[in-house]
Amino acid sequence: MAGLTIRTRLILLTTAGLLVIVATNAYLIRALSENSAGMVKATGLLAGIEQADRAQIAFGEVRYWMTDLAVSQLTLSERNAAAARARMEEQLGKLEPWNQERIAAVRGELDQYEEIAARAVDEYTNDRRVIGNSLLAQARQHSVAVDRLLGAIVADLTAEATVAREQVFSEAARASRLSQIIVCAAVLTGILLTFLVLRSIVVPLRRLVVAMDALNAGTVDVPIPPAGADEIGAVARTLARFRDTLVEQIRRERELRAAHEDLKVAQASLIHAEKMASLGQLTAGIAHEIKNPLNFVNNFASLSVELLDEFKQTARPAIAALGADKRAEVEEVVDMLTGNLEKIAEHGKRADGIVKSMLAHSHGGSGERQSTDINGLVEEALNLAYHGARAQDRDFNVTLERELDRSIAPIELVPQDITRVLLNLLGNSFYAADKRRRETVDMAYRPVVRVMTRDLGGAVEIRVRDNGTGIPPELRDRLFQPFFTTKPTGEGTGLGLSISWDIVTQQHGGTIAVDSVAEEFTEFTIRLPRSRQAATVGAGA
Repeated sequence: MAGLTIRTRLILLTTAGLLVIVATNAYLIRALSENSAGMVKATGLLAGIEQADRAQIAFGEVRYWMTDLAVSQLTLSERNAAAARARMEEQLGKLEPWNQERIAAVRGELDQYEEIAARAVDEYTNDRRVIGNSLLAQARQHSVAVDRLLGAIVADLTAEATVAREQVFSEAARASRLSQIIVCAAVLTGILLTFLVLRSIVVPLRRLVVAMDALNAGTVDVPIPPAGADEIGAVARTLARFRDTLVEQIRRERELRAAHEDLKVAQASLIHAEKMASLGQLTAGIAHEIKNPLNFVNNFASLSVELLDEFKQTARPAIAALGADKRAEVEEVVDMLTGNLEKIAEHGKRADGIVKSMLAHSHGGSGERQSTDINGLVEEALNLAYHGARAQDRDFNVTLERELDRSIAPIELVPQDITRVLLNLLGNSFYAADKRRRETVDMAYRPVVRVMTRDLGGAVEIRVRDNGTGIPPELRDRLFQPFFTTKPTGEGTGLGLSISWDIVTQQHGGTIAVDSVAEEFTEFTIRLPRSRQAATVGAGA
């Protein structure tokens, strides 16, 4: 209905009613025609019964005159028998269309009867009565067969006539009942079609009213009824275009707002990148300027220590000649100078390490990518970090746990740079776990550092987790900024995680994230893509 105009629907409704009326009249005409044909058939069967009766009468005459001919030998009897046979043939010819096989059987028995009866007449004529009687007895058997066949034909015709008459009456009654049913069905069909036509008009109109009310109220996700080919469909298409225009306008406003926000974020990122670039250049310049005088300080401090040792050896006889008080005072001054020079050398080396880190941070990595076994790289870094921590502090001890995915295929990366990242992360984990061990009052606490690897298909994941002091939430956003450290002054440069961030994200196109709960755990997660294209995109970002 939705694909038709309202005018077409009304025309179809009227046409359907007319078709029902025409179909009813056509059926009644066909039923009357069939009833008339049944009456004709019944009449024909009654005529067949009459013809069969006449054939029986004619056969009785044939039998009479044939018997009389055998006894009287008169020519008149012979002519009468022939005339009766002709009448019987006439009736059999009329019955033949009804059932040719049975009529043929009657004729066959009749022919045998006449043949045997004619032979019996000849025998009687030759005065051989015994043979004539025997032949008449045989002819009588065929006579009985003819009577039986004609009787059966009469009985069958009578039965068929009875059936045909009952069928005519039954069909007349059925036609009457069916005509009543058709009239009732036509009335119900008209009512149903009228309901469907009205429903196909009223329901879409009601939906359009609901949709227009919703659009007027500002709701743009309201469903619009499907647009058909009728007048209501034209209104629905117009309303749908209006809704789509409104949706498009709202979408553009959202896109403009999102673009504005993205522009603000990009602007902030650009400013930050410019600041970091300027900071890198400034860091490189400062590091280069500091490195030369710092080398002189370190070199002259070492040289002064050696000179003091030579001075002590040379002046030892003179010092020994001094009094006890003077000798003690000289030795104290020399020891103090030696201690000061050692402090200068120690802090000079620390300053030199800071300068080297600053240069590395400003220059970035320059190594070549190689196909590397990530599990072997992790094992190597873990051993280096652990033994390095043990060399600095003999009391240091943590439990190392490994969960390495041995099915990981080699991945292309810069081995020395990723080793540097792992050493930074492991060093931080060792520091946090050992610090909590020294500060906790829980005697059951056991410092643990766990390293895990996992194959993600297109990437490889490395996790470094410790159960140390953790990182407060307010400090996590600043972890990867240059010169920021959670360690006390003098224990960290603040460049390790910043350099790790650059290596993982800029050089390898990966990601590095941190999750931590204060006084419970800290976990760093590194994901390195296998594809060089992903790494290049990440580096370009």
